Amino acid sequence: MRRAVVMGIVLAGLAGPAQAQQASASPEADTRELLEAARATAKATRENVEYARVVPDILTQMLAKLDKIEDKLDKVEEAVKDSRPRRGNAR
Repeated sequence: MRRAVVMGIVLAGLAGPAQAQQASASPEADTRELLEAARATAKATRENVEYARVVPDILTQMLAKLDKIEDKLDKVEEAVKDSRPRRGNAR
């Protein structure tokens, strides 16, 4: 058991510098990836802002149309009520 723990520590010690060399070998690639991610984030943010600007306008227009339709339906209901013959209780 001790042997496995000691071997694990030795391997981790040897792997550490190798990983550090690998990581320092490609800072340009990391920088490029970060720039691409920043561009994608900026694009998504712009799209969200445009969406946030447009949606309330569309909703306002839809509500105005629905109000007009509701007014017309009210007029039709009133006309139907007025045109019904009045029933009298003739008993």
